[in-house]
Amino acid sequence: MSKRILVVDDEADTNTALHEILEQNGFIVYSYEDPFLALENFKPNFYDLLILDIKMPEMSGFSFYREIKKRDDKMKICFLTAGEMYYGSYSDIFSSLPANCFIRKPVTNDELLKHMDRIMFGGRENYY
Repeated sequence: MSKRILVVDDEADTNTALHEILEQNGFIVYSYEDPFLALENFKPNFYDLLILDIKMPEMSGFSFYREIKKRDDKMKICFLTAGEMYYGSYSDIFSSLPANCFIRKPVTNDELLKHMDRIMFGGRENYY
């Protein structure tokens, strides 16, 4: 069965690119530019991985993540960021996740797929 990926990134180009590369590699992709719409449509225990932008104008990726964890505490996550990551008020999130859950943009397709593999399967690279 194909793995289901939820992508939330406010940049349309990034969203489209992620959607295309993931579908080309056999994933079923649900993508949103609006985090509130993504929350409204979120289905607990349905997605295999959440790929999430950290900096979004209406709701930060960290705030979105906290909301998702209330609904699905087993949700696997991959944060994407183009900027610096600030530890500060999000130290609970940083300390609860492995370092490979954070990816700096731009990222190559191969790098993204390897990160996803490590997060979902522990590095077995057998999903596509």
